[in-house]
Amino acid sequence: MKKILSHKRFALFAPFIALAALTLMAFALWIIAAGRIADELSANGFSWQKLTREGFPARISLYMDAPRWRDGEMVWQNQGLSMTLMPFKGGHAIIDFLGPHALRFGSRKLHLAHQGNLMSVVIDTQGINRASFEAQHADMRVTEAGSDWHMQAVRLGVHMRRRDDARHDIALTALKPLLGQSINSQDKASLALSRIEATVNLSSSSLERGLAAGDVVGLDRLTLARKGVSVIAKGRVKLRANGYLDGSLDLDIVNLNAFADALIEFGLINKRDKRNLLLLGGLGAALGGDTQDRLSLPLRFQNKRLYLGRLELGAAPKWQ
Repeated sequence: MKKILSHKRFALFAPFIALAALTLMAFALWIIAAGRIADELSANGFSWQKLTREGFPARISLYMDAPRWRDGEMVWQNQGLSMTLMPFKGGHAIIDFLGPHALRFGSRKLHLAHQGNLMSVVIDTQGINRASFEAQHADMRVTEAGSDWHMQAVRLGVHMRRRDDARHDIALTALKPLLGQSINSQDKASLALSRIEATVNLSSSSLERGLAAGDVVGLDRLTLARKGVSVIAKGRVKLRANGYLDGSLDLDIVNLNAFADALIEFGLINKRDKRNLLLLGGLGAALGGDTQDRLSLPLRFQNKRLYLGRLELGAAPKWQ
């Protein structure tokens, strides 16, 4: 062996042999890293029909057929996905979902179809640091006990980042959303908007275990825009054990007449209520100096009912 190593020809091939050895070592580490990622996914409730690994040497690409995830009563599944990770540069993953999402939690079901859906996740030692979810031409439907709620949007985005105070900021954006609801196939209504922008904050424990009674959801800012009318809201609500929301949001409404027309279109108020709203706007302009088409009012969730100022809009929304 010593003679071979000292041979002149070996010196010519030594760099190539060393490179081959390093390549084999890198490939072995790549296989180990890819295997550990798959094992961690499996240990956290993921399963699949087929798993393919590609991308050596710079990245790890996992292709899953029929991925499925279960955590207690919550079950998610998709036709397929591709996940790309940089194994030697920390926990950054980019996920491309190939089919519609199907999510079930108890009796509640969510279906999200799309024409392109990417997700980016950055994970550190404390968990998820930030994440983004973008879907093109999204069509989402939520059903439970005969109730059917749906939303369509040209673009739907959800972005999350961890703050320093054990809470997370979650931002939602929807371009040209169409909202609709039907209960037992009756009283169908829809509302078209030009955009929705919302930023809420949740505790880290709420994200880890899911929303539960007693949790407080902070709304830092909500913007709704539609045909010249805009509504800006902020406040916070508490999740009650009876399934209803409790709390209030401060609304700043621009173009009050168009706002009232939208409430009528969605079936929340009648024409008499609209006259009362416009009268209230006129009083606010006279007392506060604002223009008559602008009004600031609280939106209250109280005793299972929903109120806009003193105007009762109907049953308060339920969080479960």
